[in-house]
Amino acid sequence: MAIVLLASDSDLRQAVQQLEQCEELAVDLEFDQNRYTYGFNLCLIQIADGKGKCFIIDPFYINDLKPFFHLMENPAITKIIHHSNNDILLLDKMGCSVKGIVDTDVAAKILNYERSSLATVLKEEFGKEIDKSQQSSNWNKRPLTEDQLRYAAIDVIYLHKVKSKLLQEIEKLGRMHWLEEEDFLLEQLKYTESENPHLRLKHSYRLNYYQQYLLKWLYTFRENLAKQFNKPAHFVIPNEALVELANNPNTDVHEWLNHTRGIHGNLKKPKNERLLEDALQEAKEAAKANHISHDYPEHRFQRPLRTPETERRKELLTAVQQEIMARYGEYASKLIINQSLITDFRQNGKLRCSKKYGSDIVLGVAQDLGIEIHVSTAPQHSGE
Repeated sequence: MAIVLLASDSDLRQAVQQLEQCEELAVDLEFDQNRYTYGFNLCLIQIADGKGKCFIIDPFYINDLKPFFHLMENPAITKIIHHSNNDILLLDKMGCSVKGIVDTDVAAKILNYERSSLATVLKEEFGKEIDKSQQSSNWNKRPLTEDQLRYAAIDVIYLHKVKSKLLQEIEKLGRMHWLEEEDFLLEQLKYTESENPHLRLKHSYRLNYYQQYLLKWLYTFRENLAKQFNKPAHFVIPNEALVELANNPNTDVHEWLNHTRGIHGNLKKPKNERLLEDALQEAKEAAKANHISHDYPEHRFQRPLRTPETERRKELLTAVQQEIMARYGEYASKLIINQSLITDFRQNGKLRCSKKYGSDIVLGVAQDLGIEIHVSTAPQHSGE
């Protein structure tokens, strides 16, 4: 296998001209998602052509990734990707909408793999052990080591073989339409920012409206500093500490900074300490000006109402789930029916499944068991 490192715009353009002639490409991305640096950032792109060449694109030295994006958006070329969700989301964030996906991780799940990592699949299907020692490597650092380049290549060089073997087995089981629908749904994934990310922090729901309002300001303050330091936000102020400060906003900031674990050293500098004090003061004044209440929100996670009818529905769909597991395997069945689908049916009495094949299987099995199930016309994701 020849590994070709692409670290200039002209190298990338030339490589893409070659890759455009291929019917199938194996693709993988290395990225950093708030592990070593701030945000969700592309660090490396690996593409194997299935003919003995593996191109490794270093985006740190390339100004224009559009040639690569065009390649990924071309539906005529199959992109073999193992566990593609995050790769699709990152590319979508960068303005590239991937088409022609075949996800070998999903293929392994359809074949009832308990663990569907590439290392497991290679061991099970080909008896091949691969070295994953670089898995948590810092892909932001340059120059890249020989070990990193080898590891990056391993993630794609076997994918053509893996796809061929898994799809053969899926074909035998008559589950090809499962994979096609799953891959189509993956292509629809869109990157979105959370609307109220501060409320996703642990224990933020315990705060009253006033404290939650302050937390939102503090969260934004932390994001801005994290960008400036190019560090993951929780490296600047840990999540728990941020919630604690919103919970006790009249605390002495200087004392708090110097007695709280995990605070980034830069934040303790007098200039940044003053910025934090100012942000907290502004938040308090804005809360007062906007008459933000000190009441506590009604608990958003109230337990669903239990009635004889909801329990009956749960029992019925659980019986269907057991039969699906018996027919298709415990792990493959998770693609069709899971706990959230059962909970939703239990409460609403309607099956809301976004997968046609999944819905067909659930209804077919229910019919075989003599169980009547009504289907909702409003779709909802049922898979993982």
